[in-house]
Amino acid sequence: MEALAIDGGVPVRTKGPIIEEDVIDQEELTALMEIVNQKALRRAGATIEYERVIAEWFGVKHAVAVSSGTTTLHIALAAFGIGPGDEVIVSPYTFIAADSCVLEQNAIPIFADIDPDYLTLDPQDVERKITKNTKAIIPVHMIGNPTNMDAIMDLAAKHNLWVLEDAAQAHGATYHGKKLGTIGHVGSFSTVSGKIMATGEGGFVITNDDDLYEKMWGYSDFGRKKSLGPASKYHWGLPISNYRITNMQAAIGIQQMKRLDDLIVRRTENSHYLTEQLSGIPGIEPFRTPPWGERVYYYYVIRIDPEILGCDMLNFALALAAEGIYDTQYLSTTRWMIPQHLQPVFVNKAGYGGTKCPFECPLYEGHVEYYEGMCPEAERACDEVLWLIPPHPMLTREDLDDVARGVRKVATAFVEKKAKGIKVDYATEEHQALL
Repeated sequence: MEALAIDGGVPVRTKGPIIEEDVIDQEELTALMEIVNQKALRRAGATIEYERVIAEWFGVKHAVAVSSGTTTLHIALAAFGIGPGDEVIVSPYTFIAADSCVLEQNAIPIFADIDPDYLTLDPQDVERKITKNTKAIIPVHMIGNPTNMDAIMDLAAKHNLWVLEDAAQAHGATYHGKKLGTIGHVGSFSTVSGKIMATGEGGFVITNDDDLYEKMWGYSDFGRKKSLGPASKYHWGLPISNYRITNMQAAIGIQQMKRLDDLIVRRTENSHYLTEQLSGIPGIEPFRTPPWGERVYYYYVIRIDPEILGCDMLNFALALAAEGIYDTQYLSTTRWMIPQHLQPVFVNKAGYGGTKCPFECPLYEGHVEYYEGMCPEAERACDEVLWLIPPHPMLTREDLDDVARGVRKVATAFVEKKAKGIKVDYATEEHQALL
């Protein structure tokens, strides 16, 4: 057995772990400097052009570029008219923004479990969670995998529900040939650094619904009414919020949209190669593409089998880190998932102003509790799904080979340790505290 680096052996990689990296070339720098030289930094012409390019690429009527992927979710729910007493079905395996956006409308997040094969909402559990108070569903196309949208849209039509597609990790993925984000009533995207396309901070929504577009535009810009033109500055008809993107971000976004197809292809090539190299490693399972669509690769994740490997995911990650493969800073970030229904904000029903509203509110006719065991597949995924590396376009074949060799080395050693009755226990209290 080759000695693991964490046991004193020679590490596979000495360059340092692979980290998120955006593709920013001369085109982005030139476009940004043009905006700076024009001294037109706030939302203006470049943003309007950016929104036109987005809408054209997705084949939709409207796009609104805003300050973040988080704000895209808020303005969409606001446009739907979601409010106190309403329930919105959300995913327990995602980033907090896709669930906490419901609280911003003083509505109640209701968690449905996930499909263990694809990490997306399980339509059968969604149906079980629908009540008379349900007003919307937020399917999250996790790690670039398309949700089973026909099943979601059928439920929405049957119960008269809004559908907000969270495609923050799925730019360019398709469902039966349709681009994700174009199937529900609104599609939501993030362009924060590390995403498939990036503007530093930022996001956008897309829709074919004229009324929703007008409302989302208004919620992003002080409640103004776009159709009124300049006079709208004196006609506030919506609660006031400011989620505007800047011309600087938009200028970068235009260039990123131009190269988006290539970015997707290169991420896909890297991921497919890595899947081939990881094939057959005991205790390691790469994720498959759903039969109903084509995925993209925001992140490359694997599922580990603790029974085969004789260890938990934390010890596996620490051994990979010693080999120079895994970045331990992700132990305390969004790359180490925690079931959202077990987050303190939900378990403790922490509302605005030190209250328990909207969870316990006179306008809410239901009752909700959040507890361990309510979404078992999501909870299991958080224990077994390791966010391995971002398969970004800057990676070389040597980088990918290092990752595959590191995973194979650690997995093989752990299987042998288990067979010999050697306990794997590298995690300290400090490591545990980061989770």
